[in-house]
Amino acid sequence: MNDTPLITSWTEYAQVAARLLAQAEHSISIFDADLSALRLEQPETSAALTRFFRSTPSTLVRISIRNPAPLRNSHPRLLELLRLFSHKLEIRETPAQLSNLSDSILLVDNTSALIRFHNDHPRSKEIIASSELCRPYQKRFEDIWSEGGNQIFATVTGL
Repeated sequence: MNDTPLITSWTEYAQVAARLLAQAEHSISIFDADLSALRLEQPETSAALTRFFRSTPSTLVRISIRNPAPLRNSHPRLLELLRLFSHKLEIRETPAQLSNLSDSILLVDNTSALIRFHNDHPRSKEIIASSELCRPYQKRFEDIWSEGGNQIFATVTGL
């Protein structure tokens, strides 16, 4: 059986997330309450995402969040990446029927993952280089993504 490291602090959670994001080569899928605990606004993480987007034409990031307010108010770097790489980055607000979900998923290349069991706590597990162990979480993310939701754009359109 493959042991999966258990994460028990917010600092460790953010460090594992940053490491996984820096290792991404093809795809990143995120389902989260509001992205705050992932610390995507850190300069190192933002730089890693920029490198990822520029690495190959087929890279893709999909993010599904329940509360977009922190994204709009506290994530200018991520919004700038959304503006620059809108063809490779899609962010959606989950529909109301999914508001009761309380876990978080970060999948990298469908082989590594960081799974937080409940949004209120840092307790998580890391899956390292195992597409088999990631498969149920990949399916869960695809099910959530297929529910749709409102797409979030980097700029406000209007008159």
